[in-house]
Amino acid sequence: MAVRRYPLSVTFISTYRCNFRCEYCDIWRLRDDELSTDDAIRMIDEFSDMGMSRLCFTGGEPLTRDDIGELTSYSVRKGVFTSLFTNGSLLEDNMEKLKELDLIIVSLDGPEEAHGKLRDGGSYRQLASGIRAAKMAGLNVWTNTVITKENLDYLPLMVDDAQRLGVKMTFQPVLSYPFSSDVSRISSMSPEGKAYMKAIQGLKELKKKGAPIVNSPEYLDHIKLPVWGLNRRECWAGRLYCAVTPTGNVAPCYPAFYSKEWPSGALLGYREAFEKIGEVKCAGCYTELAESDLLYSSFLRSA
Repeated sequence: MAVRRYPLSVTFISTYRCNFRCEYCDIWRLRDDELSTDDAIRMIDEFSDMGMSRLCFTGGEPLTRDDIGELTSYSVRKGVFTSLFTNGSLLEDNMEKLKELDLIIVSLDGPEEAHGKLRDGGSYRQLASGIRAAKMAGLNVWTNTVITKENLDYLPLMVDDAQRLGVKMTFQPVLSYPFSSDVSRISSMSPEGKAYMKAIQGLKELKKKGAPIVNSPEYLDHIKLPVWGLNRRECWAGRLYCAVTPTGNVAPCYPAFYSKEWPSGALLGYREAFEKIGEVKCAGCYTELAESDLLYSSFLRSA
């Protein structure tokens, strides 16, 4: 399907710095320069002029950037739907900077014990305090859960907790990225096939009953069989969305940003860098981007 390149959605990996050491992510080991405040604002301006409608600030931990409030507020005032992906530990102390955000997504990997095994000890309480502070400020809050062996049995309990907290939830299976923990460690964390499939079916049934699960039934079906070669989809990375690294390189998507040296928007300008991404050959993945791909494909088929 021939579609003009159009960056509807951009993910800004604003920093590789992170105050957590999660079992399935080694992004904190990466080192690179970061766009200055002025350069990041120029990036927002250029993508906005190209038609960007959504911008997500992620990392690392984006709240380790001193200018994150200035950047997110600027994006909101440009008329862009602006979200921030955070581990939640610094959220409460930064609420004044974030009150203009459209959405905050907090990583939640289980009840306190399970969450602590996958992330720094004690982090659950910081996260819970951050969520409460964001809700009191009137912000829209979602949680994102990476499904592993450690939390598989807790998913229904976590959905109940989300309903009580008044937040919505998204889920994705643990994955191996070019920047993530080694493949053997990821494999050891992945749930056993039958138990995993049963858990995903359980999420579908809870959603049908009105549980605050954002993922669509189509996405849950897509991730139910985690064998990429048997579960392909059309990927719109580099055509309808992209990711920008801390130094300003433009990659097709977050999972692929570390797979090669991508064009530099800081040097070429972001329009030219986006155009230079080229065709991306990918077997697919099971991140939240799959949700976007399924939505775009459905819309374009019906157009």
